[in-house]
Amino acid sequence: MNFILILLILISISFAEDGVVRMGRDEFVETALKNEPRFKEKQMATLIKEGKIEQIKAGALLPKFELYMLTGVVPGLKIETNYHEETVRSWDFTKMGPYFGTRVQAAQPLNFGQLKMGLKAARADLEQTKMELEGKGLSLKTDFLSYYYGSLLAMEMDKLARDGHRQMSRALDQMEDALDDGDENVSQMDLLELKAGFFEIDKAVLDANAGLKKIQLISKFILGLPDSVSFQPLDSVLVAISDFVPSLDSLKNWAYINHPDIRRLNAGLQATNMLMELASARLAPEFIIVGEFEYAKSWAGDRTSLSKNAFAQDPVNKISGALGVGVRYRLNLWSQWENYKIARIEHRILLQTESYASRGIALQIEEKYEDFLVAKGKLESARSALRATEGMLKGAALQYDINPGKTAGLLANAYKKNLLMKKDYYFTVYEYNMAVAKLFEQVGY
Repeated sequence: MNFILILLILISISFAEDGVVRMGRDEFVETALKNEPRFKEKQMATLIKEGKIEQIKAGALLPKFELYMLTGVVPGLKIETNYHEETVRSWDFTKMGPYFGTRVQAAQPLNFGQLKMGLKAARADLEQTKMELEGKGLSLKTDFLSYYYGSLLAMEMDKLARDGHRQMSRALDQMEDALDDGDENVSQMDLLELKAGFFEIDKAVLDANAGLKKIQLISKFILGLPDSVSFQPLDSVLVAISDFVPSLDSLKNWAYINHPDIRRLNAGLQATNMLMELASARLAPEFIIVGEFEYAKSWAGDRTSLSKNAFAQDPVNKISGALGVGVRYRLNLWSQWENYKIARIEHRILLQTESYASRGIALQIEEKYEDFLVAKGKLESARSALRATEGMLKGAALQYDINPGKTAGLLANAYKKNLLMKKDYYFTVYEYNMAVAKLFEQVGY
């Protein structure tokens, strides 16, 4: 998946116009999330948990199976009569011969209940890690949304500042022309007042340009773009998002079931409960099936009577085996008892957390919902104020057309108010969009 993502980014870069990559909001967020190194590290943690589950499964069948094989050279046997005239066999190192031996040892536990509990605990632990990863992803997505909306906000501020500088320059030229023509309705003080206002405009232009460069650097970093390529939002203007926001009760009810923290807590309770039962089960004896087989064969000198029999029993040649059911009991009972106590304490801690987790999440949702309502109210008020300043600007423009000399200052002030109101409006839109994003993050949506 990551290879496909990198390939798509490289293709988009290769076809980008003038070294610019254009992405929409959702594509920007998903690309940045998959390129985030800390998120990748947490994804690797899930692979480790999945590997542990497979390890438990693999250890269920014959956890102990040992096979030994040996070949070499051993001395022969010779038959002698001692002084008691008894026949005895002794080693004859003058006649060496080949040797082959093998041994197999196997054990199969019969406590399949412990295996099932261990698998359940491991799967619950995996689910807990996935929910933690999902919660981290929601938080990162909110951060990336702030960068995307910040890019649009910086672009709007840059356009406003440049447009304001252009309009103020035009008004200044007109006022200087009126002074040169001897217009009595324009004074030198009006001209100086207008020039003094250029500081705010120049400052806005510099701040907007610096903000745009900073957000470009951040966007290039989180997208993993090379220095020769820059990012540009696919959207051309910053508008309030039209995502439907449900009622507060609906958001709470959804969070009680689907919130990553709630699901992670439930998975943790299941995992600790299984671990507690597993530790309790290990206090009892374990039944196992044990099997063993051993075979040895030597071909050495002076063994004419024995070497013909492949299963002859003597100090070198032998065959043996065993199969049966055994009981294994751990004598260090105190160690298993401590494991049980630790699992029980961890389970009780999660039970205590569960008692207030839902309430805490609900209160946080209420807090973010209140922030959303405030941002929504500010947005509506900003829209009304923006329409008012646009009306003022239109009225001043009409008066300027009728009597340019007397209304040049009025037009400049009206335009300045409209410009500042547009700036406040776009900041309000940004705050509203982020309030919606943070509300959905808190809900876990």
